[in-house]
Amino acid sequence: MIEALVDGDIPPYKIGYSVEQSSYETLDGEIHATPGAAKKHCKEKGLDVDEIKKYTEAEPLSHALRLVNNLLLRVKQRTGADKVTVFLSGKTNYRDKIATIQPYKGNRPKGKPLHYEAIRKHLRDKFGAITTVDCEADDALSINSGPGTVICTIDKDLNMVPGKHYNWDTDILYDVTEMEGMRSFYTQLLTGDQVDNIRGIPGIGPVKAEKILHGLVCEEDLYKAVSECYQTRDELVENARLLWMQTKPGELWLPPNERKGA
Repeated sequence: MIEALVDGDIPPYKIGYSVEQSSYETLDGEIHATPGAAKKHCKEKGLDVDEIKKYTEAEPLSHALRLVNNLLLRVKQRTGADKVTVFLSGKTNYRDKIATIQPYKGNRPKGKPLHYEAIRKHLRDKFGAITTVDCEADDALSINSGPGTVICTIDKDLNMVPGKHYNWDTDILYDVTEMEGMRSFYTQLLTGDQVDNIRGIPGIGPVKAEKILHGLVCEEDLYKAVSECYQTRDELVENARLLWMQTKPGELWLPPNERKGA
């Protein structure tokens, strides 16, 4: 039996925004399609940018829910799954307590699509979506992954999890080996994750990270190379725990030489 594990946090945002249209009105009554155009107009006319008004309208909810249904049907067909399990992030997240360097996801916009809650409810009611407790949907996908499962998401963070994957945006099925997953994790420890507001090592991007990790084929060597780039162990461990996808409930990442039995 094949089980598709679906990241349910994405459709409420991605599909929710896809059925919305926003317009921006400046003080002189001009309507603009983008905030950039409105700001440019204000600059040209000497108008106050802070007085730009945003108006948002959404297509009927039924349109959004049809897109959700079609997405999950495509996931099922493309993965050949006998079962589709959807996970949604709950209100609590252990990472919020761990983050001291920068607030976890503290740079995210506060707003949500108009149909956000309705899409989440639809995922629960129609597809039996499971809401996580004290972790994220990403963690649930990782925890439940294994032989016979396919991780279905467009989030690159899950590439640290070995196994079969499906990206519905690119329509690509692919495999992640254990070493590929490990390298993905340690690469993020160097580069950080701007989307989740996790600071890595200043000045290190993907190219430099690849050079630092080049030729390393075991976790101990990957850890040693990365730890030499950090000023303190505490900073490294904090970032690692924020980035790490749990493999069992309540798991907190530890350096390889500090794990039980190491």
